[in-house]
Amino acid sequence: MNTILVPTTQNIELEYPVASLGDRIVSGLIDLGAIFLYLIIWTQILEAYQQASLWDALIEDWGSDTLRTLQVLIMIPVVCYSLICEVFFQGRTLGKWLMKLQTIRLDGASPGLSHYLVRWVLRIIDVWITLAFLAPGLVSVITLGISNKGQRLGDMIAGTTVIKLKLVTTFVDTIFMETTEEYEMVFPEIRQLSDRDVSILKEVLDAGIRSDNPQLLAKLASKVQEVAGIDSEMDARHFLETVLRDYNHYYGRD
Repeated sequence: MNTILVPTTQNIELEYPVASLGDRIVSGLIDLGAIFLYLIIWTQILEAYQQASLWDALIEDWGSDTLRTLQVLIMIPVVCYSLICEVFFQGRTLGKWLMKLQTIRLDGASPGLSHYLVRWVLRIIDVWITLAFLAPGLVSVITLGISNKGQRLGDMIAGTTVIKLKLVTTFVDTIFMETTEEYEMVFPEIRQLSDRDVSILKEVLDAGIRSDNPQLLAKLASKVQEVAGIDSEMDARHFLETVLRDYNHYYGRD
């Protein structure tokens, strides 16, 4: 299973699985269903106008050019469906929302308008241009198959991918320890520690707790005190957990 790391404001990285080909096909079918329903609704509305003899009145009042403009406006959401949805719904269409998928940049950040625009334009090649060969989506299927980051051609050019919003790693696996806004730091010296230092601290702390190894925790606490210049009489486990909370509280603030 291919995954991608997404950084958070707490200086940690969460790992998400890349959406599979099957996920994206189902998502696309849902989106096609939504577009089809939209067209059915408008067809019913226009037929109702014709049956009520209002169509000729509209042509007389608005003119044929205005009605053609109306028809163009009706088709804009169809043609620009994915672009409109992803721009206004943070990288999600109806299909992606129901399938719990989201478009993101490869660095984990939210895409901008230019990224969504590139994906939308290249969808013509990815999905629709092969319709002439009775194989819609063939290019997309091929590129998704050879990419280890779950990218179709549009994603490759835009530097994006689609992830499944199901964490591979959880907060328990990270350096994250929740604090409240009223939390007061105990050891301001934690500013001397790097993200790498704290990641190692969390990993060794978890190992020491799982193996019930107080000697390991004591050695770790001593090393952290030495590196950060902290003088504390707390027991090793309490001290290390406090350091993690201080670190998350300080670097996790807006």
